[in-house]
Amino acid sequence: MLDVEADCCPECRQPWGEATDPANEFAYEAELVRCHACSTSAQTVKAYQEKGGKPDGLHVRIERRT
Repeated sequence: MLDVEADCCPECRQPWGEATDPANEFAYEAELVRCHACSTSAQTVKAYQEKGGKPDGLHVRIERRT
């Protein structure tokens, strides 16, 4: 593993040293962006679970309609 990758938050990929420094508490901005593919995937899984389907080991294949 690269040292650069090891020093990053696994979720946002910002450097740990900067992102965890209390001096930077208000230094970041965030924007919500919806991935329509992921949204469709989540809705499909939710409907499956509501019908009693178990999500263990479930994978979702996503294809864009043509």
